[in-house]
Amino acid sequence: MPKGKVLAWVLYDWATSGYGAIVGTFVFSVYFTQEVWDGDGGTEAWGIMVTVTSIFVGLVGALLGLVLNGVRTHRFVLALFVLVGGISGATLILIKPDPSFAIPALVLVGVGSFCVETSFVPYNTLLRVFVPPERAGRTSALAWGLGYVGGVMCLGIAVGLMMSGLIPDDNLLNVRITSLLAAGWLLVFGLPIVIALYRLPRASLNQPGYASVGLTKERVLSLLTYRGMWKFLLSRLFLAEGLTALFAFGGIFAASIYGFSTEEVLFFAIALNISAGIGAIPGGFLDDRLGPRFVILVSLICLILSGIVIGLVDHKLTFWIVSIFLGMFIGPVQSSGRSLAAKSVQKDEAAQLYGLLGFSGRVVSFAGPLLVTLGIAITGTDKIIVWIVVALMTAALFVMLTTPKSLGEIDKSKISGETY
Repeated sequence: MPKGKVLAWVLYDWATSGYGAIVGTFVFSVYFTQEVWDGDGGTEAWGIMVTVTSIFVGLVGALLGLVLNGVRTHRFVLALFVLVGGISGATLILIKPDPSFAIPALVLVGVGSFCVETSFVPYNTLLRVFVPPERAGRTSALAWGLGYVGGVMCLGIAVGLMMSGLIPDDNLLNVRITSLLAAGWLLVFGLPIVIALYRLPRASLNQPGYASVGLTKERVLSLLTYRGMWKFLLSRLFLAEGLTALFAFGGIFAASIYGFSTEEVLFFAIALNISAGIGAIPGGFLDDRLGPRFVILVSLICLILSGIVIGLVDHKLTFWIVSIFLGMFIGPVQSSGRSLAAKSVQKDEAAQLYGLLGFSGRVVSFAGPLLVTLGIAITGTDKIIVWIVVALMTAALFVMLTTPKSLGEIDKSKISGETY
């Protein structure tokens, strides 16, 4: 594939990074629980919204991968989700610090998050369709690393907007305007991949990976049983639940347990994104050299150990240091999961495997947020968040250890005769 279109693909991680960092994790979530929601229960309400959204992401993502697959269909879906996600995010600027805005806020965040998260099924499929498997690890990691860099830049601009004094703080407009920034970030940098897909030659739309492939029971079973792929999907399920809980409640945890202000949460987010970006790029080269399975196992072990330290030590500086270390392995564990799938299938199987991958990560996606919500309700402390994340990561590690070592190795019989 021409380098310009590869760059357009890579930029999409950059495009979505601002939305995830500002709306989903570090700014609007904290603003909602501390300023919009009336009294206690804001964290639980946010968790319910994340749970419901995740269920829809899993179901629709599976539909896109298993049935409505192929670039011909996916390019329309990707364009639609970018547009609706951007509009939903931009509308959050209207959410004032008043309980009457709580339900509209949850609806808008839910719709926007659904669009952004579900768009990754068609987006991830393009990695296999456009990039040779032997370069999938570093290409996936480059995109993920740029995503974290984009998150840092977007958060940096957000901090500047909030603290510059240029934006009035009436009804916390200086905080609310960051959602408009995140929406603009998505729309502007998500546009190149949409344009690239609609500029593809008409003849290419009938080639493997571009045209839709019919769903059959035999095809799905073949994908699941190939080199123990079903075990990887099960491990991915636990990993996705842990990461969902971490991303949804990370900013809330820092604010609740360590008293982080909105500005401190932003600086914390910037530090985490920098560390994640630093870890993602070398992780991609290790992926192509030692295999994605190795990178995933090492990353899971480091994530678990970091979580245990955070759970045991009640010290703000230690929390900062260990969290930054933890961040270095978030990028590789996600990026290598994406490249492992790309290295395991033919072009015309990619959409269906990524559909299964998205479904496995979302089919019980209510579990992570629900466990956190129940844990907080039972224990009365947000500290339980970190232990639930550790438990889910540990389950992912144990399942991944049972997969064959050949998982993620390139099968030359699946790529013979392919062109890019």
